[in-house]
Amino acid sequence: MEQDKVEKELTDSELAEIVRSFDQERYGEIIERYQGKLFAYLYRLIGSRDEAQDILQDVFLKAYRNLQSYDSARKFSSWIYRIAHNEAVNFIKRKSLKRFIPWEDIAATKDKMDMASFEDGADKAWLRKEIGKEVNFALDEMPFKYKQVLILRYYSDKSYEEIGEILGKPVNTVGTLISRAKRSLSQNLKGKELPFDN
Repeated sequence: MEQDKVEKELTDSELAEIVRSFDQERYGEIIERYQGKLFAYLYRLIGSRDEAQDILQDVFLKAYRNLQSYDSARKFSSWIYRIAHNEAVNFIKRKSLKRFIPWEDIAATKDKMDMASFEDGADKAWLRKEIGKEVNFALDEMPFKYKQVLILRYYSDKSYEEIGEILGKPVNTVGTLISRAKRSLSQNLKGKELPFDN
């Protein structure tokens, strides 16, 4: 019992070290920790559950094969998100896809967007639904470089530093991209309410 409690408190880096040093079977724990988060991230970028699931399997295979090259001084989540990001980009390039990302699915996972409450009434609920459709369309029309930073920042809750590691860009570049992405989305929506505040 006590041993189980201690094992559950292992950091990602410690668990990765155990897997690559002497206990490969513990890799299943890494998969358990990350499959939900990475699937959500890939699905938001790709827009297809089946394709996101296929890519996720590739991400875990690639991460396992490259675990020896993981630098434990760095954040494990940034390392595995970078693998996921690269796999998604490669997939999009191969398929030349421009997919619809269901805004409702994104908004449901975060409370960044003011959702219609029961007191709002049918008129406000309808208006918010219409705005949601416009945001959907605007986000889908954005260049991928802008879409990915908005998703990482506002829906995967990544810091500027983590986004920099995932995308392989300096932090100040990340800040610039986020600022431009939000400005572009605002212009496309002509000042309508955005699903993020800062």
